[in-house]
Formats: sequence, C-alpha cells, structure tokens
Amino acid sequence: MDIIKLKQIRKSKGYTLSELSRMTGCTSSYLSQLERGLKQPSLDMLRRISNCLEVQVFDLLSDKEGSNTWIKNTVNKKYDIIRENSRKKFIMPEILTEYEFITPYSADESDNSRIIGMHITLQPGKWSCEKPISLNYDFSIFVIKGTCNAIIGEDTSILKEGDSIYIYSGIMHNFYNPGDTALSMVGYGVRNQPSL
Repeated sequence: MDIIKLKQIRKSKGYTLSELSRMTGCTSSYLSQLERGLKQPSLDMLRRISNCLEVQVFDLLSDKEGSNTWIKNTVNKKYDIIRENSRKKFIMPEILTEYEFITPYSADESDNSRIIGMHITLQPGKWSCEKPISLNYDFSIFVIKGTCNAIIGEDTSILKEGDSIYIYSGIMHNFYNPGDTALSMVGYGVRNQPSL
C-alpha cells in the first residue's frame, strides 16, 4: 500500500506534521515515514488520518494503487466507460478485502461524477473493515454472490444473493462474510453536493 499522497493532502489542508500528529495521536516521525513510503499503515490508521484530514481513505492512496484512466466522452459529456483493466483497485491485505471502483473516481473530484460505485470482494471469514465505520453520505449495497452479515448499528441482518440494503449517512456499519467462498457485492453512494 502506497500512501505518498498523504503529504500532498496534508499540505493542501495547511497542516504541519506536528499538527497532524496531535490530531491523530501518532508521532511526527511515524507520519513522516508514512509520507516517504518507509512504513505501511494499518487500515485503522488510514481511517484515523483520513478522518482528521476530512477525506476518504482512498484519497490517501497513490494512483499507483490502481489506474484512474477511463474512456471519457469529452465532446458532449454524455458518458464515461470504465474498462475492466482500467479500474482503480485497492486491496487491503490485512483484512483480505478488495475494493474496485466501477465509476470514475478521483480524490480531487476532477472526474465530476456524483455517484461513487464499488465492487467489493470479501474473503471467507473476513470483514469489510477492521471495525465498524460510518460514511458522510447515504449508500446502498447489493449482494451479487454469497451471504453477508450486515452489522448496522446494533442490528445484524443476513443478506443473501440478490438482496440489497440502503444505509443512511452517519450510521455505523460493517459487513462480514460468514461463508466458505468469496462474497461479492456492489455498493453505490452519492457524493455530497454543495447547496445551490
């Protein structure tokens, strides 16, 4: 995992290493090593840093983690095609989870897309995150293959192939694969748009 974009985002937000250190509870030395690619952060650490910088975890990852090229229709801006071999893909090795963008996605939102779509693959006995998280936008998950235990707040719902769930902004959640084969899901969310 390569998070060399951390320095760029930190500086764009106007934070020094020392300030980010106080916000995250990490040492400045550790953050500096992350920025230089000398250390690999845990997913929990990536979430802590992304929360402090008010960006998504994926925004911290280098474009080397996946391609952000897609076929753009720039003449009339009617559509974009994202080829299978061009999708931006992130693999979280510590939890054996794979996230693959199926919509245009760039951290700086230069793609102008309002919808974020992902294909998510969870290996047997694995969680989508190492602990429950909340997102700052509504989203929906559709189970393509396998069975999913959806932990939403204090509730657990079992989702089977063809089931979907809609989760509102700010609700703590996590997904678990209780099966013995890979769980395949698609998730969609709408980026927050400025008020008109």
